Amino acid sequence: MTAEQQGTNRMEREVELLWGLRQPEPRRGPKPRLSREGVVAAAVAIADAEGLEAVSMQRVAKELGYTTMSLYRYVDSKEDMLALMSDAVLEGDPPPPREDGDWRSGVEEWVRESVAMYRRHPWGVYLTLNGPPSGPNGLRWMESGLREISRSGLEMGWSLQMLTMLSAILRETVRIELDMSRAARAAGSTMADTVRDYSRGLRRVVTEEEFPTITRLLREGVMEELPDTEEENTGGPTEDLDFSIRRVLDGIDVYVERQRAAGERGSAPGAGE
Repeated sequence: MTAEQQGTNRMEREVELLWGLRQPEPRRGPKPRLSREGVVAAAVAIADAEGLEAVSMQRVAKELGYTTMSLYRYVDSKEDMLALMSDAVLEGDPPPPREDGDWRSGVEEWVRESVAMYRRHPWGVYLTLNGPPSGPNGLRWMESGLREISRSGLEMGWSLQMLTMLSAILRETVRIELDMSRAARAAGSTMADTVRDYSRGLRRVVTEEEFPTITRLLREGVMEELPDTEEENTGGPTEDLDFSIRRVLDGIDVYVERQRAAGERGSAPGAGE
């Protein structure tokens, strides 16, 4: 079997897993108290409380009061467990279609709700992505985001590309924020203090001759403007992420307008003569 065939089989298998097309073989006797949904819910609760690294088949079994082997009747492997968790983390309904057709506000709302979801389940940004969404929750969020971006007038293929990029931006932004916040807390500090310490350290080694742009950055005090707070953000996007997303949407606006103008010129009487 080629690597391509293995990849295809893996993705097909994941679809079957996440949509419940592969269920445990029924057994005679009393109805079992355990279920696949219960196993995944326990794994999610552990990850919420202690992080993704705390999740194992043994730990989930202990939490549920079962033997590890009994879990394999419902979930074949830890890899399957993580795949099921990756769809479970996308709980909640995505934003509904906007009645006013304002695609930019629709995309911003989608990003805002996505970020809030990952902040409720921070471990979600550390899951390895093996491919595009394939579970019921993932596809509902994909449908919602793709619908709003395509309303801009962007071709469907490019709409998918932009949705992928927006997803990458928001996931990575949340991940970096979490990493920095946790590192600061481990050092008994805040993220704002850590960044200010970094700025002071750079001032000792950065010269205007070698690093003129970084010197300007330090001179303007950009990295010393973070608010003093030790609380982890559990809400929507930060101001920095808001700015980045809006500039991406500006780019889509400009591109669509240029394409529209080019099409109008091409269809005008006498065009191309």
